[in-house]
Amino acid sequence: MKNAVVHIVGAGAAGLAAAQALAAEGRCNAVVHESAPHPGGRRRTFHDEALGRDFDTGNFALMSSWTTCLSLIDAIGARGEWREEAEPGVAFADFATGERWRLRPGAGRVPWWLLGAKRRGPGLRLSDFWAARRLASAPPSATVASVAPGEPATTKLWRPLTLAAFNAPPEAASAELAAAAIRRILFAGGAGMRLLTPGNGFGRAFVEPLARNLQRLGAMVRFERRLVGMNIEAERVASLEFEHDRIDLGPRDALILATPWLATSALVPGVLAPTGASSTLTIHYAQSPPADAPRVVGAVNGPFHWLFAFPDRVSVTIKDAAARLDSPRDQLAAECWRFVAPLTGLSDALPPWRVIPSRRAAALATPEETARRPLCRTLWPNLFLAGGHVGRSLPDSLENSVRSGAEAALLAVEASAHASGGALPRKT
Repeated sequence: MKNAVVHIVGAGAAGLAAAQALAAEGRCNAVVHESAPHPGGRRRTFHDEALGRDFDTGNFALMSSWTTCLSLIDAIGARGEWREEAEPGVAFADFATGERWRLRPGAGRVPWWLLGAKRRGPGLRLSDFWAARRLASAPPSATVASVAPGEPATTKLWRPLTLAAFNAPPEAASAELAAAAIRRILFAGGAGMRLLTPGNGFGRAFVEPLARNLQRLGAMVRFERRLVGMNIEAERVASLEFEHDRIDLGPRDALILATPWLATSALVPGVLAPTGASSTLTIHYAQSPPADAPRVVGAVNGPFHWLFAFPDRVSVTIKDAAARLDSPRDQLAAECWRFVAPLTGLSDALPPWRVIPSRRAAALATPEETARRPLCRTLWPNLFLAGGHVGRSLPDSLENSVRSGAEAALLAVEASAHASGGALPRKT
């Protein structure tokens, strides 16, 4: 029996993850359609001709508790492209007070480390962390700020963490979404709180090895293929309308839309459109850091929120950046460098730089927007959704993108098997 075909629209992290799951499982053929001339979506590496460097479209760190994403990286043989911190935790710097500290979780699941003042950070009490328990019982309408303690915990702990995880301040971030993310991290224990960063760019660490593996497994990836519509007949998706051609879906074929939320809402009846998106600004400096510079630093009371030190560059990220998107680029780069230099021990002289705005970096993490997020299943048995915005148990992140892609692939295989009246043949 000829294999069913699962068409995947979108070659971002979710679409590539869905194709990988299908190709590895082997019971359906995977065909990816991407409107751009390259894979990766909003997370990719590009070459800057003027500076002669490869830069990422953002700073894409992982946590060791992101097991779905790391399992995929292991499966494609790309773990060696990631630099993993030797110990759990995160370094912080307060530009207002000059304080430097590191949040140092223990390796086990029981958080005994919270009893040690030096592990928690200056001025932070056990009760400041205990507030996380209140997230679990917060109503869906609650924000993180409504259940979190006051100062200094909000500035030194909750604000940098919610900006990192949700690209939103605690006053706007959903408490329910935060509780789901914290439960996942706590389940892994302190060993799940180690940071990983791509050593030579996100493209080499994720996109390129994943695309190569798909080719090896026989999946097809087609570029410059923009989906403009789909036809629904007899309560299922019957055909796909691309700019230059049409594809009819067989009775066992399926469709996974791994498109941005706004595009998905325009294509699928009943999917609510997003009310907005959160933005980021990334500034890459073409300057190699000192060997002893910290790889990742959470910045408090400064012009940026996170600093990343890579072998060939230093990068900073400004989260929730809508108010600064239109700032003069040269002023923004110079302002941030005045804080980067003393933090890393580099010269005050401004190195060559590149500012990268991401106006739609992530779905809004407010309680209202979280409740609007679509789920993987739809009203049609052969149509499934994937992406960082899909589902309501994790923030819009690389982990949620990969997880939703794998879930959509599993559901598509099950739907194809159901349509054929039994189990599909496994590829040999």
